[in-house]
Amino acid sequence: MEILSRQLAERIVDRTMKAVNKNVNIMNEKGMIIASGDKSRVGTIHEGAVLALKRRSEFSIDEKQCKELNGVQEGTNIVIEFKENVIGVIGITGKRDEVIGYGRLIKMAAEMMIEQAYVMRELEWNNKIKENMIVSLINDDQGSFKLLEKYAKKFKLTNNYPMAVFIVQIDFEKISEKRDIDTLNNVISILEANFEGSPAAAIDSKPIVIIYKCPNMNYRPVTCKPRIEGVYRKISHKTKNNVKISMGKVYNKLTDICKSYEIAKKTLLFGRKNYSQENVYIFDILKYQMLFLQDNARWKLNELKNSYELISKNDKNGELMETLKVFIEENGELNKVSNRLFIHRNTLNYRLNKIYKLTNLNPKRYVDLFWLYSSIINFKTTWN
Repeated sequence: MEILSRQLAERIVDRTMKAVNKNVNIMNEKGMIIASGDKSRVGTIHEGAVLALKRRSEFSIDEKQCKELNGVQEGTNIVIEFKENVIGVIGITGKRDEVIGYGRLIKMAAEMMIEQAYVMRELEWNNKIKENMIVSLINDDQGSFKLLEKYAKKFKLTNNYPMAVFIVQIDFEKISEKRDIDTLNNVISILEANFEGSPAAAIDSKPIVIIYKCPNMNYRPVTCKPRIEGVYRKISHKTKNNVKISMGKVYNKLTDICKSYEIAKKTLLFGRKNYSQENVYIFDILKYQMLFLQDNARWKLNELKNSYELISKNDKNGELMETLKVFIEENGELNKVSNRLFIHRNTLNYRLNKIYKLTNLNPKRYVDLFWLYSSIINFKTTWN
């Protein structure tokens, strides 16, 4: 990254020359003038600056030396330092005793401006990396996944940790594009402050996507709604616009973030259509209703298949599937289920709890049982 650019040098010259009635030159690390109050000198080598760079210290030029050196005028040259490196030289025209004080003040001002510009460029660069990372994750860009993993580590997103995508949609009124950008940046700041360690970025200008890092491995999304509603109120108060937030499914792998994003989009559409008076839509709360939508959304089959496989892959003897089958057929009456399976009621409860732990779906809860039943009839080859 170029530290002392021509544009930044020109800004330093413009600002400092307003404060001192002297010509100011800025030279790069090779001694070339890259900005000056005297435009005719730009692009020439300043031999006084070259000597200052070699010495890594101030070098003043008197009337006699002006005749011996090329491209110089009487004055003083002071090195510009950044992070313990000399990156350029400030030259101020005039007799040393008259300009040395100005020169040192200009050096301080220039180094502050360079530090500020560096921080801003670093921030812009980090924001660009963050945006590219989020876009790649939600678009399932496997081709750049190695680079993506490097970016993810930078933002402390690790594989095998529960994460979900939030989508924040702001309904902008007809206002200026700059106002829109300022609003989006404010919302991103609110999100990242309230969901620590969770990167957010505006995608294609709008909406905002945040990759939410869940607090722990056993996190249940339904418990998040009050917190999201609190963040919604902050955003709504700050923006004065209509705001909607949706939360996709929680996944444990970075490669599954794209699935959470697609589900968050579907959840947002469903929520806005069916619960327009509400402002926060969470997939885990709405998924049972969304299952009945008359569309062929891939997420439905993926989610049902995932629930089925969580049981089948941990059911070597088939006892969990058989238990679930009988439990459904006997309408959840535990005594009848126990008698049909010839097992103790405690054993039955153990099996049902195991299904709950594997899938996060409680067979004793009707909506969860319906989901489990739907997954089995869609993916189990036989139901005897």
